[in-house]
Amino acid sequence: MAILWFSLLARDLLQVVFSGTAIVPDFTVLALVWVAVFRCEDAALLFIPAFLAGLFWDLRWTALPGVTSSAYVLVVATSAWVWSHLSPGRRGNPTLFFVWAIAAHGLSTFLPALLSGHGSGLSSPLVSQQGMALACVLGLTALFIRHGRIHHD
Repeated sequence: MAILWFSLLARDLLQVVFSGTAIVPDFTVLALVWVAVFRCEDAALLFIPAFLAGLFWDLRWTALPGVTSSAYVLVVATSAWVWSHLSPGRRGNPTLFFVWAIAAHGLSTFLPALLSGHGSGLSSPLVSQQGMALACVLGLTALFIRHGRIHHD
């Protein structure tokens, strides 16, 4: 679970550094997707840490407690459910993991924006955040491929 708290701290620190210039990609949701995919059978244990991480983020930045928490719990539940219903042969598909990680990041980013009414339009900082997240997800997918090769060889 250390990866979750490290990703939250990294995002928080980078958000402070880039404050006013860019919105940092949501490393926490990417960490949650990673953990949920590899622990899809016991994902219920991730709900409380996901909720607490989202609550911490809400209290630190958005002042709307519970919105990010609900998005994080939804991402964990959906990730675990989708991954557990895949056949074991398809669980190692890096393209599927990439698409799911991008979709999960988009869900966790746009759900709070829709609920708060901020960030609509193509010039929105949320769109640039999704672009920056693409590079992060590519790196995460490379780690997914490496993890699959190490554990299947």
